[in-house]
Amino acid sequence: MKEEIKNYYNALAKEYDADRFSNSYGKYIHYQENAVLARYLDKNVTAGNLDIACGTGRFLNYADAGIDFSEEMVEVSRRKYPAKNISVEDAESLPFESASFNNAISFHLFMHLDENSFVKILGEANRVLKKGGYFIFDIPSEKRRQLTSYQSSNWHGGNQLTVKSLKKLLHSDWELVSFYGTVFVPIHRFPSKLRTSIIRFDSFLCKSFLREYSSHLIFVLRKK
Repeated sequence: MKEEIKNYYNALAKEYDADRFSNSYGKYIHYQENAVLARYLDKNVTAGNLDIACGTGRFLNYADAGIDFSEEMVEVSRRKYPAKNISVEDAESLPFESASFNNAISFHLFMHLDENSFVKILGEANRVLKKGGYFIFDIPSEKRRQLTSYQSSNWHGGNQLTVKSLKKLLHSDWELVSFYGTVFVPIHRFPSKLRTSIIRFDSFLCKSFLREYSSHLIFVLRKK
């Protein structure tokens, strides 16, 4: 499956930004994801932060180092951020010393992986983080998928979690600080012209007691 995922993103890399995040839907998602990151990380203090599965570098303004499995994605992010340390690596076996990073982030990675890979990467993130460091990542909401009867047909977006199931996977060396939703309202069903008028209300719902029913969940962990 790893090779299939890598080949998929290698083929997409050159058009990824334009295809996924230049339209109103992509900008909507980016706005909500960025809002959560901005609560915990400072764009002016990126030293010691790692972006796991950095892709084309969409969130490398929060980190000075990034890794990705796709060679072509790394090539794009290197052109965008030539001063940053970006390399082709496997997130399940990070090439960094223990306690070498202040914080780590990972977006649109765990949605593709099985539980075994997810747990391995959680362990690697914990290993490379310093005590008190944040690990912020996203994954589809299992409760939302149960509500809508959605089932992925393959590895693409095939993984999901509830808050309860995540807690069962966490070892005692992690603290779950908080979690947030993204895309509570099914905005793909709304005309693009209306999306900017919906986003603030949607973002409110993504922070409310209903947030676990959002499309995706963003978890904030802290290394104990």
